[in-house]
Amino acid sequence: MLTNEQILDAAEDVLRRFGPRKTTVVDVARALGVSHGTVYRHFDTKAALHEAITTRWFERVTSPLATIARKPSSPRHRLREWFETLMAIKQHKAHEDPELFASYLLLANKTSKKIVFAHVEIMIKQVERILADGCDDGSFEIDNCAATARSLFFATFRFHHPLHANEWSDEHLKEDFDHLFTMLERAIKKRNGHSVD
Repeated sequence: MLTNEQILDAAEDVLRRFGPRKTTVVDVARALGVSHGTVYRHFDTKAALHEAITTRWFERVTSPLATIARKPSSPRHRLREWFETLMAIKQHKAHEDPELFASYLLLANKTSKKIVFAHVEIMIKQVERILADGCDDGSFEIDNCAATARSLFFATFRFHHPLHANEWSDEHLKEDFDHLFTMLERAIKKRNGHSVD
């Protein structure tokens, strides 16, 4: 029996070849060897199919980040690891699978803003959890973890937002991130002699 995951796998292959503007439900059905009606029984419109592809992509980003946010390790180390992993996921996709990455970006721009905003909020909540853990163990001194999480996320946009993908081949990118993140860490560390090193 055909599953949603099989359809989404096939849709990604078709997107990689033709891009979202030229990809149709008929193309996806043909790749699966079924009728387009069969695909429509799972996703009743092309927009619904695109939305499902985008949602799955978002989940692939947030799932490994959630694992980091839940780790029992030092919040200071987790915070940097979380952002470095987010960067690595996005930059790997952009460099290793540029056709599909470009398709994802186009689909995300066409997808319901509620889904996109929910994806961002999930990530910010993960950062907030790490910050709260850091306040609890004395690593961080923060008045408002929710607001600080948002600030950290948006301050690092250049390094993980797809709109900046053309900058990710810059040879100074990692160095730039290290300098920026060290400043951000210093701004939230506990003022009692705790070090961010």
